[in-house]
Amino acid sequence: MKGIKTMKLSLVFAVILAMLSTFVWSNEPVKAATTKTATVAVDKLNVRSGAGTNYKTVGSLKKGTKVTVYAQKSSWSEIRYKGKKAYVTTKYLKFGVTVKTYKYKNISDLKYPQVTGLQSKTAEKKINQALLNYAEGAYKNYLKMLADEKQIKHDEPQLCKESPYACDYSYDTTYDVNFNDGKQLSILIYDSLYQGGAHGIETATSYNFTISNGNQIKLMNILTSKTKITKVQKYAYNYMMKHPEIFYISKLSDVHINKDTQFYYVDGGIKLVFQEYEVGPYAAGFPTVKIPSSVYK
Repeated sequence: MKGIKTMKLSLVFAVILAMLSTFVWSNEPVKAATTKTATVAVDKLNVRSGAGTNYKTVGSLKKGTKVTVYAQKSSWSEIRYKGKKAYVTTKYLKFGVTVKTYKYKNISDLKYPQVTGLQSKTAEKKINQALLNYAEGAYKNYLKMLADEKQIKHDEPQLCKESPYACDYSYDTTYDVNFNDGKQLSILIYDSLYQGGAHGIETATSYNFTISNGNQIKLMNILTSKTKITKVQKYAYNYMMKHPEIFYISKLSDVHINKDTQFYYVDGGIKLVFQEYEVGPYAAGFPTVKIPSSVYK
């Protein structure tokens, strides 16, 4: 009997301790994953099925190919090759900055990036603060979504009973690291809001930085004159007209290039990112157009 009481007391203590831990740490950023972006630095890099030369070669990568490294084992880096886990020799890779995924206030739907490994800690702090500011804004949107969901369930109980999906709201954030060559960093963040209906509303926001100083680069920092803007607009328009299966624009004025236009760096230029329905149907998602640097320089 005494043993049972002791077990009960231990269980209660464990539950209380867990609750206290949750309370203490709930506002801390929680790391979800860590990845690194690297570039192949040799003419031909063998890709193997395991971390060692005794494993089968499943392919190769050319110099300049960008890869995402998910983990490192000794002198080997884990990547994805043709959709499968594979390994390459780490010493033949050139790394950009490390990007880590965090969950804001431990909310699994609110993921945001932070960077490490910069030579300048001032630049690192600058970049991380900009990305944290985004996460804080996303959290406010998340709270509003919860309030709106609570309101509709209060105002429309019959609707919620007959069509549960119409009252089951959600808001989440994800991101992609689109460019990370050690000089420039581009991260595209997606906000997705669902409030009933056939599908939700998703927006894309780009964050582009110069890694050495942490300065954030907007499109108008690159297209610094009306002439450059017009050249890029015409180039994008001509590209879209050649791809009617993606874009539904019909005239030059349908292509808006302004301070709100999103973009990210690519080798040899930039890619413009257009929002859902902006220049194409919903099925096209976020259409992109690559603009070679020769167009705007």
